[in-house]
Amino acid sequence: MLKDIAPRKVAFFGSIGHDEIGKTLQRELETNGIHGYFSIEQETPTGSCAVLIHNKERTLCANLAACVKYRTEHLVSNLSALENAAFLYTSAFFITSNFEALQTYARFAAEKNKPLGYNLSACFLI
Repeated sequence: MLKDIAPRKVAFFGSIGHDEIGKTLQRELETNGIHGYFSIEQETPTGSCAVLIHNKERTLCANLAACVKYRTEHLVSNLSALENAAFLYTSAFFITSNFEALQTYARFAAEKNKPLGYNLSACFLI
């Protein structure tokens, strides 16, 4: 269970809305020892996703909302939080939502000689 993770050993970066769903995400991460570094959008709600599973197949229907509004400036101003990270990970969805932030993140990993995991997430990203 996630609660066994030592506090502040995992960080999560993203963009959320100034709403109850965003507050719930923040609270649940903190409860599980994960610090959320969120860019908060005042006018756009937090994203959501419906998941349908049938046998072994799944499909997703996403409302990306604030997810696609992550600002590069937010990442740059919080990169110091990653100085002691042993491993970095990102979803490839940043290719379409903020390619500049993805490049900044990848350069940081290369300059600091940190392994970077990269999830292609969806066929169209390949």
